[in-house]
Amino acid sequence: MATRPIIAVDIDDVLADNAKGFIEYSNAKWGTTLTPADYTEDFSVMWQMDMMDAKRRMAESFLDVNFLGYDHDVSAHDVSAHDVLLELKESYDLIVVTSRRLLLKNDTLAWIHDKYPGIFTDDKIYFAGIWDTIDEHSHNKTKGDLLKDLGANYLIDDQLKHCIAAQQHGIQSLLFGNYTWNTSDALPEGIVRVNDWDGVRGYFNEQAR
Repeated sequence: MATRPIIAVDIDDVLADNAKGFIEYSNAKWGTTLTPADYTEDFSVMWQMDMMDAKRRMAESFLDVNFLGYDHDVSAHDVSAHDVLLELKESYDLIVVTSRRLLLKNDTLAWIHDKYPGIFTDDKIYFAGIWDTIDEHSHNKTKGDLLKDLGANYLIDDQLKHCIAAQQHGIQSLLFGNYTWNTSDALPEGIVRVNDWDGVRGYFNEQAR
């Protein structure tokens, strides 16, 4: 029996509207006045503080039971991510590959099952361990390396660096969204931008022709 193509899906700002939720959390927790356009993975720049202070603030966030409560699912857009994933599941195997820290694992799994019921099973949700120490639960690889090991054929991710890493292993990459952190005058050859989940649906409909 032939194996089905595998689509790997990122969580933050693909399945979850993480930047918006993170900014709301920051403004509520520390009184910042940020907007989603200010979001960057360089937290010292975003918060205008020393790197060590930014790391301490992030560590405090991860231990806050309210932290993931600010995540929004992207089904709030005109086309439901859940509906598109259900369609794709008829022809593809769907997995999640995330860079989230392992200490967020249990809360993340619960969030996925709540927002995307019937789409992903626990054994198909992978934590790359990029920000974790190496242990029996952490792959500690780049997303590209992990995707190669998993036999993924496609990646949907909002971070250009992960799309490039995947593309280097021959994995077709879809750069998701038009965010301040993934703007580019010209994308590397082979990487396709999809603005939203309607764009994801359109891309795979074209593949099926």
